[in-house]
Amino acid sequence: MTKSAKLTLGLAVGFFYLPIAVLTLFSFNASKLMAFPLSGFTLSWYEDLFGNAAFLGGFVTSFLVSQPVGIFAALIGLCAALALTSPRLAWRSGLIMLIVLPFLVPKTVLSIAQAMLMNWLGFGRGAVALIAAQTLVAIPFATTIIAATVIRLDRRLEEAARDLGATPWQSFRRIVLPQLQGAIGAAYSIGVILSLADLTISMFMAGRTQPLSLIVASEFRRELKPDLNAMQVVVLLLTAVIVIASEAYRRRRMVLRNRISGQTLGLTKGI
Repeated sequence: MTKSAKLTLGLAVGFFYLPIAVLTLFSFNASKLMAFPLSGFTLSWYEDLFGNAAFLGGFVTSFLVSQPVGIFAALIGLCAALALTSPRLAWRSGLIMLIVLPFLVPKTVLSIAQAMLMNWLGFGRGAVALIAAQTLVAIPFATTIIAATVIRLDRRLEEAARDLGATPWQSFRRIVLPQLQGAIGAAYSIGVILSLADLTISMFMAGRTQPLSLIVASEFRRELKPDLNAMQVVVLLLTAVIVIASEAYRRRRMVLRNRISGQTLGLTKGI
């Protein structure tokens, strides 16, 4: 890597992580004024955060909404990925465009269209509408993650299972699905993270449901308080935990799969 490339990479990383570092630093600052020099170290903003009923209620709401979003995104993404990678699929490019379209459309336009559709269907605005809208945005990401794993699978294993008398469902459940568990877990994690971080869709679809992103935006418009810094740090830590846990699970599944493949290869050579 050339010096200019290293410098560009360093500037990009600094531009991304420096605000997070400053945010974390001010969350421990003893003064309400977010300015240098710092006044001292304190944990009082975190104490205020965990004593704030509105923030805790918003976090619980966001967590409860994000779980079905992650589950539905992973399930629909799995079905879409299997369809996209099927050699017998016709109009593949059209299906790809339909799946990717929610990612390309501006969120404001998409949110207004979803709000109009939900009203027409009689759902109005609320938790159900919010889950459906956020799931639609998470599907392209989940499909891409799972499809990237599906195309690397050894189809001969599934064909061998079919030759030995397994039904299509049995070969999928016992051969294909175990190899996709890591990708499905990653797709679920992406759906959860996108739901927790969403603001635009929540503004149009939440109704009386108040996720954490709406509460933070409302507080931010009135006053930038230090406990908001503490809250953002907690959310960042939670997101990091989700990502690390998902990656650890994926790596564990990969190591286990490679170990099983190595044992099978050794038995084959012995025979």
